[in-house]
Amino acid sequence: MSMEPKKIVIICFIILLSASAFAQSESNSTPKKIEFGTEIQAYPVGYITTITSNIFIKENLAIHLRIGGNFADREDFSGRNDDEKASGFGGSVGLVKYFPYRKGNFIAGAHIDGWNMWTDWKDGVKTSNPTQGTTYNFVVQPWINGGYLYDISKKLNVGLTAGFGREINVITSGEKVGEGWIGSLSLIANFSFR
Repeated sequence: MSMEPKKIVIICFIILLSASAFAQSESNSTPKKIEFGTEIQAYPVGYITTITSNIFIKENLAIHLRIGGNFADREDFSGRNDDEKASGFGGSVGLVKYFPYRKGNFIAGAHIDGWNMWTDWKDGVKTSNPTQGTTYNFVVQPWINGGYLYDISKKLNVGLTAGFGREINVITSGEKVGEGWIGSLSLIANFSFR
């Protein structure tokens, strides 16, 4: 079963808008805090760069939204092919809980990513009949993570988190490519507008 990339983007956009609408529906007379920022997430065979937003639904609880690019060079670690290089775009939605400590916050969160990925693969490279091709995948990645955000000022914080999750290829068009358990480290910077 395959789905057109345009439909996948529309579905992801609807999910992100729904999460934003939910956060706004939780409003009271006090304006909610909103942060915008950037995140670089490194994992063993690649990295993810995103722009982010934290929409606080309570003082210590926020909806976390991301949109950006995912880039991987699995080489022969995928277990499916001799070489895989992948790139794509997508986003995520999740919840982050804040635990104030000294000049910042410990954080714990969970989110789910959706990535449109195109993987260039090669197999049998050391044989007389090598094969190669490109596979499209819609990848779902549920994550849990935790770390610390340091408040540089009332408007700016930076931090480091560690995460653990799983890559799941839910839609595949072409040869099967790598998926599985994954760990990551993220560098984060957020700017508050309230």
